[in-house]
Amino acid sequence: MGKNKLNVTSVAFFISFFIIYVSCEDPIEDDKNKEDNAVVEDTVRFSDLTTLFENRCYHCHSEQEYSFYALNLDSYESTMLGSQHGPIVTPYEPENSLLYTKSAGTHLSGERMPQDDTTFFNNHPDKLDLIHDWIYFGCLE
Repeated sequence: MGKNKLNVTSVAFFISFFIIYVSCEDPIEDDKNKEDNAVVEDTVRFSDLTTLFENRCYHCHSEQEYSFYALNLDSYESTMLGSQHGPIVTPYEPENSLLYTKSAGTHLSGERMPQDDTTFFNNHPDKLDLIHDWIYFGCLE
């Protein structure tokens, strides 16, 4: 009888351990999959910005028009190249990226952009969020 009690206890322990292990393992894996999908869904690419840049920036910052400070926003490559003063974006760091801070009005020097409508991003915060998210997610092409 003592032998059966030991086996029942061992089996109960094993089953309890297995249930805890399985119940802990699956939610973690599900959370990882949810996080991976969230990043994919929230990722912004340069092509998502082109209409905004065409409508608000190209008249001063494009190859075809006057290129103020040698900053062209008409392609991914030229945007990543920056201006005659250097890079305008630091991937993953919108608050350290001139493109974002000049649009947000949090820059330390110079005028807020767009120069012809400095309240544009106040009136269109979704457009400012688009710039922020593009930089935050790594300035993807």
